[in-house]
Amino acid sequence: MVVSWRFLNNCLNKDFVNGLLSCQSKSHHWALLQRSNRSLALLLLNTLRASCIYSSGYFELQLIEVQNANGELSDGDCCDGERNTQDLRCSSDECDTYFRVCLKEYQTDVTTKGSCIYGTGSTNVIGGNSFQFKSAKNNQNRNNDGGKIVIPFQFAWPVSYTLIVEAWDWDNGTHSSSGKYSRLQQTIQYNGLTASFEYSIRVRCDENYYGSKCNKLCRPRDDWHGHYVCDQLGNRGCMEGWMGTYCTTAICKQGCNLLQGACHAPGECKCTYGWQGPFCDSCLPYPGCVHGTCVKPWQCTCEKNWGGLLCEKDLNYCGTNKPCKNGGTCMNTEPDEYNCACPDGYSGKNCEIAEHACVSNPCANGGTCHEVPSGFECHCPAGWAGPTYTDECLSNPCAQGGTCIDMENGFECLCLPQWAGNTCQIDANECMGKPCLNAYSCKNLIGGYHCACFRGWAGQNCDINVNSCHGQCQNGATCKVGNCYVCACSPGFVGRHCDIQRNSCASGPCRNGGRCHTLLDGFVCECPHGNLCSPNPCQNKAQCHSLMDDFYCACPDDYEGKTCSELKDHCKTNPCEVIDSCTVAVATNGTQEGVWHISSNVCGPHGRCISQPAGNFTCSCEQGFTGTYCHENINDCVTPPCKNGGTCIDGISSFKCFCPDGWEGTLCDMDVNECSRNPCKNGGRCVDLLNDFYCQCQDNWKGKTCHSRESQCDSSTCSNGGTCFDHGDTFRCTCLSGWGGSTCNTAKNSTCDSNPCENGGTCVGAGDAYTCICKDGWEGYNGGVCVDGVNWFRCECAPGFAGPDCRINIDECQSSPCAYGSTCVDEINSFLCVCPLGRAGPRCQEWIGKACRYSGLQFPHGSRWEEECNTCQCVNGIVRCSKVRCGRRPCLLQRGGAGPDSSALCPRGQECVEHQFLTCFAKPCHQWGVCSTPDPPLPLHTQCEPNSGYLDNSCARITLIFNRDKVPQGTTVENICSELRYLPIAQTLAKDCTLLILCDLSYSNSDAVEVAMVSA
Repeated sequence: MVVSWRFLNNCLNKDFVNGLLSCQSKSHHWALLQRSNRSLALLLLNTLRASCIYSSGYFELQLIEVQNANGELSDGDCCDGERNTQDLRCSSDECDTYFRVCLKEYQTDVTTKGSCIYGTGSTNVIGGNSFQFKSAKNNQNRNNDGGKIVIPFQFAWPVSYTLIVEAWDWDNGTHSSSGKYSRLQQTIQYNGLTASFEYSIRVRCDENYYGSKCNKLCRPRDDWHGHYVCDQLGNRGCMEGWMGTYCTTAICKQGCNLLQGACHAPGECKCTYGWQGPFCDSCLPYPGCVHGTCVKPWQCTCEKNWGGLLCEKDLNYCGTNKPCKNGGTCMNTEPDEYNCACPDGYSGKNCEIAEHACVSNPCANGGTCHEVPSGFECHCPAGWAGPTYTDECLSNPCAQGGTCIDMENGFECLCLPQWAGNTCQIDANECMGKPCLNAYSCKNLIGGYHCACFRGWAGQNCDINVNSCHGQCQNGATCKVGNCYVCACSPGFVGRHCDIQRNSCASGPCRNGGRCHTLLDGFVCECPHGNLCSPNPCQNKAQCHSLMDDFYCACPDDYEGKTCSELKDHCKTNPCEVIDSCTVAVATNGTQEGVWHISSNVCGPHGRCISQPAGNFTCSCEQGFTGTYCHENINDCVTPPCKNGGTCIDGISSFKCFCPDGWEGTLCDMDVNECSRNPCKNGGRCVDLLNDFYCQCQDNWKGKTCHSRESQCDSSTCSNGGTCFDHGDTFRCTCLSGWGGSTCNTAKNSTCDSNPCENGGTCVGAGDAYTCICKDGWEGYNGGVCVDGVNWFRCECAPGFAGPDCRINIDECQSSPCAYGSTCVDEINSFLCVCPLGRAGPRCQEWIGKACRYSGLQFPHGSRWEEECNTCQCVNGIVRCSKVRCGRRPCLLQRGGAGPDSSALCPRGQECVEHQFLTCFAKPCHQWGVCSTPDPPLPLHTQCEPNSGYLDNSCARITLIFNRDKVPQGTTVENICSELRYLPIAQTLAKDCTLLILCDLSYSNSDAVEVAMVSA
């Protein structure tokens, strides 16, 4: 195919023509230029534009292959010697080939004269008549010094330039190729009359230089002037913990109050004068303030019962110190002062002087009072003792709901969490424990506290996201989202989050001392046992003795423990003598011989020892145990009985199967019918799947359960933290790492793959967590390591776990590390922030742009998609599409029951219809139609038409000449024109201007198609 063109500069320019040829790998128009010194120059005509600013880079030319089979120069003479008179071949010696390159300004008419102002370079002699560089041919990106010419430059690389490549014999003439090129990497094949060679060219920017002209400088740095790296386009990207145009502003510690604190390095929170605390949210009180607090710096607001300038005066001396003795009543008179009203028989400042001590009848429970010099003494009746046996709790001294504990000569108050002091009269400052999570501040109240929540958060501790269903509704409740969320509680639960269980026991329905237990929808009474020994809780034939609210087991000599269930080690407290392997003699005073023969327990609790000759023994094991000492539990899981991936847990002569999600039954052989709960609403038909279900909705109902008219998505559509996207007739779930399936209900990798359980424990995986079921004698969870000591042990927990047995998974989300309303998902020793649209980064701290809505769908910032022949992009909430007029797309008509070609289907909502005016280029074309459109095509008002000869600043014309033998049958002119509209270079050109492409058969050449391009 030969291409020729004419053009004028406007929105449509030379870039489009060059891009068209480059993208479609079309042939080029070649012209020949003869040189006088026996050389042949080949000129490739291809035009682009240029501009210059400071930059740095390299122009590289890589030879791929040289073919000069007969060793001839461009004028036909031999490189060395004369031709053979018989076969006319140059046989004396091969050419000594080397190459020279010249770069100069763009020239309309290329000439080899003049200086190479952009640079020049050459090779040494690199071969003879024919040679090639295979690595360069197979992999053009591979660095190959052989046959490579590198020309450095220190200016903005021009978009158009002239390149002259010359192949020289060391002592003769040259073959040359010259042309005008763009910056795109290209491979050029030159075919002359006597020789041919192939080479590739490219422009490579120097380090820290970017852009099409290598004139964009971006040098990564991490110092006082900035903290950033550079992406592949030369744009700055801030390092973690920094923000701003030049990444010079540090991101302070999460939660740091920036009005009262600041930071110079990421993660810091340095308080201004007058503030303190890890988040600079606590004020400094006045120096010397004893029992006072502050809201602003240097205040001293006294706590309850304290006064004075520094809150050092006790206003409730009686409550704090209780100075009055012997039942005296204390009365506060002024700060740090009091009076005692003494009972009859006592006097003194603190009623410490006994005058007639027995007047107040201090002896309880019928005791007789006798006055003595020191006061009085009580003579108690039988069964009683103590000085007075006075119950100090009878006067209810504990305030604010505190519980009184009577003690000898005093009492102790167990206060509710919001109260403190000896009699629970001092208000505790709950804000000291920082209970508020997502709040501006915490305010201490009398008997409580108040959290001033950030917008969007609620609850006593500001721990409830009012706009999110995630994790809000408890105890199986269903969450519904409107302006805010509402929890539909399961039976037996109430409260906004269904976290309060109805207390059916509040009315005390159980009689005769029975204990009431609340159920989901009622209660059950646990009646007291009249005799704790019935039935007998004692084991190993021990006798039970009933006590008041307890029982006692009289154990046989070989057993001990509360229920006589443990074998007794007699040798721990008495000297022992081994008789044989089964019998031990224990010293005792209970027999005439002074010894007592007992079992050695060598066979443990699951075996019976049988003595053998020569001191040997054997163990007769109970069912389910084996081994020399009957210490091994027979593994009933050796032949895996559990089906469908179930985990087998060995028992004693038994086993138990833990089934994966979607299976049930003793052997995990029964598929759970997820349709049994009738999840599909509004007439939808339920289809049972493995660990899931699918609802076939009727009458335009939508959603996972056919519950909505508006949207396919709700809070429960995608499981395990997945995000739901509404796509019209269906939905799509984007799952968190580790989850898959249409609704994110399938774990991709088992948490048990790493074999986390030690000492033979069995791992049971469940989603992103696991549980270790330990063998007898081993404990511990989640990879904890047991450290054994003398009569003690401790568990060293793996990172992310805590507790005495490492059972507790530390909630890394407790500190609210995720910013800007994102959702924190707790993981093992880490956390994952699920960012809202427009946010990114490990803590969602990076603003990446606002999302876009287009045709009812939502697209994140920066995403691209195709819209017919145009490309659209979301840029910070704004949709920007190229402006190519696509026209009605050709399609294959469906004839005779045959379906259309899948590559020629119409867009959704359109159908293929006949068109009477399609122009056939290669017959037959009767099978072609056009896609229908709901709106009529826009009228065309332009003089720039094919075959018209019209040209102006907004009009260009191209003639495409085809080889008819290679054109597929059934090709129409509209097919060719449609393909041109879908080229990427057409979308690039139509970024700012509307582009109209028209095609028609050429009036002057039956093998050509005339193309007119109009920009507006």
